[in-house]
Amino acid sequence: MLQRDLHTGVLDALLQANRDAIIVIDSDRKIVEFSASAESTLEWKRTEAIGKPCTEILRCQDTDGTLLCDAGCPLEPLLTQGKNRSTAPTLISSAGGDVRFLESDYTSTRNPDGKGTHCVGVLRNAAEGEWIGSFGAEARRLLSLGTISAGIAHEIRNPLTGIRTTIQYVLKHLERDDRNRESLSASIKELDRIEHVISDFLAYSRPPAPRRRLTNVNRVLSDSIALARDSMVAARIEMETDLEEGLPLLNVDGSMMREVFLNIIVNARNAMRKKGGTLRVASWLSPRSNRDSPTGVRIAFSDTGPGIPEGGSSEIFEPFISSGAKGMGLGLSISQRICKAHGGLISATNNADGGARFTVILPIPRPKADPVKTDAATTKTEPGEAVKEGSAA
Repeated sequence: MLQRDLHTGVLDALLQANRDAIIVIDSDRKIVEFSASAESTLEWKRTEAIGKPCTEILRCQDTDGTLLCDAGCPLEPLLTQGKNRSTAPTLISSAGGDVRFLESDYTSTRNPDGKGTHCVGVLRNAAEGEWIGSFGAEARRLLSLGTISAGIAHEIRNPLTGIRTTIQYVLKHLERDDRNRESLSASIKELDRIEHVISDFLAYSRPPAPRRRLTNVNRVLSDSIALARDSMVAARIEMETDLEEGLPLLNVDGSMMREVFLNIIVNARNAMRKKGGTLRVASWLSPRSNRDSPTGVRIAFSDTGPGIPEGGSSEIFEPFISSGAKGMGLGLSISQRICKAHGGLISATNNADGGARFTVILPIPRPKADPVKTDAATTKTEPGEAVKEGSAA
């Protein structure tokens, strides 16, 4: 008895003193142990985490943004396939919704029959471990790119401002019926397009930090649809919506999420521009199979266009990849970065009956999260503003 108590005490001391986050998960995917370092790393108290499904506490994603709870759970080979160890870099959402890049190392324990009973997970901040991965490389690349692009943008914008001023001066002094007026007005529009390209490039290379507020995502989604409606009608594209009422407020930057939604809508419009079609937009709590303990909100955009070319789904979020004649192909890449900055993800696939489907998943803020700003009197969703709690889309 004394030896068992001593053994338990030593294990408990090791668990709580270890600098790495340690969690123990049983075969039902419920957390049965949660170390002190796990509390600080994931921002959950031990008493809150114990007994909860790991899908609710960890919400693991692959490094490409794929939600591992839906496919590719790292515990599956350990519990059902006889594997003893699984190691991989993983994105894990904290209680506050922030994404942490962690090196996860899971080991299984087995009963006498060889069946997996528990998984012991050691989670280490990637920057402190041996794995640097693509995130560190990307951060360094973006830092250099941001510095260079800011200088280039400055050098380009200065002469463009002079050109615009000169054209506007000439237009002001031309007769109304002067035949040069049309071509000069067209030049102003082209200058606007160049400015838009520069802004997109800067947004990609120097992404701003989200200004989060508790936001009604259905309201932001509806506003995005309204902004795009005229251009969709002109392209002979119908829009259908199925937005679930009563969705919880999300801790997001409404202006950024509007940009994501508009980028996806514009992408669908460009895909269906030649023949027209239908864009269906839906939102719902996720997962649908567990309405009492949802982990996120899903927004899906399904079009009836030609779909994503074979093998193209892995490249569609890469920068400078564009199927259209206009633009630099940065919209979806920027959208992916915005989603990841919010602890969410965006994915693309083809519908079984044709067309492409883009899905955005955003985490639901947990009670453990620090208080966030909200403006109960605000119902508009101008950039950076919140929406009224409980307002319906």
